[in-house]
Amino acid sequence: EMREPILDIVMEAGDVLYVPTGFPHTTDTVQGTTNTSADDGNATTTSVHLTMGLDTHVFGLTYAHLRWAILQRMKKVHSIAIRTDEVYWQTLETLPLGFLAPKGEWERFHDKGGVMSDEYVDVVAAEMRRLLIALEPQRWNVPPKEIEEVLSHLTETDHKTTLTSTSTSTPPVTITREPIPTRDEMTPIIRYFFETHAVNLFAIQNHMFTNVDPHSDDTIMKAYHSSQDQNKIMGDLGAFAGNVDMKERYEVMEQKREEWARDALAANQK
Repeated sequence: EMREPILDIVMEAGDVLYVPTGFPHTTDTVQGTTNTSADDGNATTTSVHLTMGLDTHVFGLTYAHLRWAILQRMKKVHSIAIRTDEVYWQTLETLPLGFLAPKGEWERFHDKGGVMSDEYVDVVAAEMRRLLIALEPQRWNVPPKEIEEVLSHLTETDHKTTLTSTSTSTPPVTITREPIPTRDEMTPIIRYFFETHAVNLFAIQNHMFTNVDPHSDDTIMKAYHSSQDQNKIMGDLGAFAGNVDMKERYEVMEQKREEWARDALAANQK
């Protein structure tokens, strides 16, 4: 069973609540309004809540996707057997976009026409470096003190598990460590994710959910074309990372949807 909730609130008209990816939550409608008791069962108005989200896992807006692209672009092995749940969930955290960005950085990002400041890049690169070490402490040629510092912030169980993976086996083996990606090597990939990939996705989402009429054919067609545009952006991400399979997969998806749309239109015209 789940523990006691860390937050239990009644939201009023105009309130917005951000729930992080993967965070267990549940909603319910209070019987009553601000003008009646929540216990008397006499609701005087209809209560409606709207859940909105950009699926960061589907659209490649997590640290896991950033790591994947960095290692792909550098021709390094990116596949990994993740040993701990804690580190796994940390890599799936959303990149610091929008209100998740460091204070003032998102405003500066817009003021500069969608260009990250060097300080903004530093924040993302530092967190990416930390996650690279936490995921594979054996792999990277970094100071032992830095590895210990990274592992010390994991929970006790995960810390021990990861340390076990770094201990010397019997008989001893020689581990050849790789240079960890530097800030300069990460920078163009980070900038692509924020300045091109995310900006394009946000523009499509904004277009898709503006002036929506679910009974309108125009809205349905707009959703279809926006979905196709999103597939193209994901294919572009695959091409940028040097992953031909991903690029081709999204191209095939686009083609199949085009064929489906043509068949549906032809059937409706009969």
